[in-house]
Amino acid sequence: MSRKLGEVLISHRALDEEKLLAALSDQRAFGGKLGRTLVDLGYVTEDQLVRALSEQLSLDTVDMDTADVHEDALRCLSVDVCERYGVFPVRVDSRQKILWVATAEPDRQSLQELAQIAQHTLEPMLASMSSIDRAVRRYYFGERTGPAPRLAEPLRTVPDLPPPRPSPAQPLGPVAPEGAAQDGVQELRTLLVRIEKEVTAQSRAFRALVELLQEKGIIRRGELGQRAAKK
Repeated sequence: MSRKLGEVLISHRALDEEKLLAALSDQRAFGGKLGRTLVDLGYVTEDQLVRALSEQLSLDTVDMDTADVHEDALRCLSVDVCERYGVFPVRVDSRQKILWVATAEPDRQSLQELAQIAQHTLEPMLASMSSIDRAVRRYYFGERTGPAPRLAEPLRTVPDLPPPRPSPAQPLGPVAPEGAAQDGVQELRTLLVRIEKEVTAQSRAFRALVELLQEKGIIRRGELGQRAAKK
């Protein structure tokens, strides 16, 4: 059985218990996945997260800043789908209908939905979140992109939290679509992708506002998560 993500990071000495609890507090307040929360807080680097996930899920890694991206693969997923699921299509075997996708935090349910949309069997590979974002902007929008490092904020408070929810316990392999997507179902999924994109944009704006308030000392790290747990 694979270890939880937090356990792997702690074993790598990339994280300690205090920061893990604080990250779980923020995750509960803002939603999203634990890995992205840890990186956003500056508690782990993207490289540390990718290495931990690679060990946890037994997946290969890919550097999206230097990867050889196949043009045919880009036709398999729309930019809205890439942004919603945090993935990028790297290459495709059209004969066998296999699509290799870079992802920062894979989970089987999301990949199953993605396989259904693409109607290909997915071979997930791990890449950093920022490199996937840069690849999306470069290949779908034609932008010239480069790394944008983020500074961390020191830990100020650690709330009491229940035990963390378990991460996937089994290595993650190929994910095949369950069946042919019907036109009505595909149209509904496309609509849901667009709606979720708007919600995600609003969530990012709210998080940016909260981070600004934290930088000014108006609220403290973990405070929103602690209060949300009491609701």
